[in-house]
Amino acid sequence: MLAQERGDVPLREQGAPIREFEAGFMFDRRAFLTAGAAVTLFPSRVRAQGLTKIRIAASADGSVIGALYGAQSGIFQKYGLDVQVTRSSSGSAISAAVIGGSLELGKASLFGIIEGHVHGIPLVLQSGASVFDSANPTAGFLVAKNSPIRTGSDLNGKIIAVSSLGDLFAVASWAWIDQHGGDWHSVKLAELPASAAADAIAAGRVDAATLAVPTMSDAVASGKCRLLGDSCGAVAKQFFSTTYFSTAEYAAKNADALARFRKGLAESTAYAVAHWNDMIPLLSKYTGIEPGVIAATQRDKLQSALDPALIQPLIDAAVKYKVIPARFLARELIDPAALA
Repeated sequence: MLAQERGDVPLREQGAPIREFEAGFMFDRRAFLTAGAAVTLFPSRVRAQGLTKIRIAASADGSVIGALYGAQSGIFQKYGLDVQVTRSSSGSAISAAVIGGSLELGKASLFGIIEGHVHGIPLVLQSGASVFDSANPTAGFLVAKNSPIRTGSDLNGKIIAVSSLGDLFAVASWAWIDQHGGDWHSVKLAELPASAAADAIAAGRVDAATLAVPTMSDAVASGKCRLLGDSCGAVAKQFFSTTYFSTAEYAAKNADALARFRKGLAESTAYAVAHWNDMIPLLSKYTGIEPGVIAATQRDKLQSALDPALIQPLIDAAVKYKVIPARFLARELIDPAALA
């Protein structure tokens, strides 16, 4: 059925992801910088002269709690750092701001950094943030509650909603279809915000989507959708989903400050994991999500120490599903000092 007959859902060819990334990368920087007044600032509690300033932007999710708590608790100040955390809705805007110098660090999807690397975008990983763990999945492949779709072959020729062409959830959806008897080449992609995907599935405008919590859990609890399978687990049972990064130039010139940042982040992340309930008010203020929703939502596994083995599966999947042209080793993405 044509897109116009399914509610004017825009369809794109599957060869487009790389071009889309390049275009989005350039244009989102302007949007990020002009929207500066709208972001939420989380500075350290106490300012002191002589501290090294590190400005970070991140999306509104729980995996930023290590940086938030480190800034609020004084842990970063103990390491001589004045860390400020702002909120952004776009990973590519965060990357552009880091490259432009208005941020020292960003936290965003690792998949976007992988895409940028093959185009020569000079970003290097400094620390991990969150790890997807199939044992406690924080995302899933959804279809309408009464959909007849049960296997990968049932999705042949169907329409999958994605937030961005060739993103992690597109690859995860393809991988699940591929591993469950379907032909991922036959699937069409429709770009929709995650917040609109569940309604589009329920209305029959699209057939399926990989969604993350709390959107995923809300869609199932409301009766709009049911869980078809663990699409992210089809990529790998565990992998880094979000990471902290800087430019290679900044890393070379500020090795000592970044080493102190990694120590502080490791300390604050460990505390946050051990005292999660105490973190909920801080996360609620940062994300704008009600504390009760955060408490009831399956949370990501937090890990600051970088491990190439938790990065390589995403690179390999990106190659397999033609998002990037060639394989490279995960270590190429990481600041060597972050592995020392």
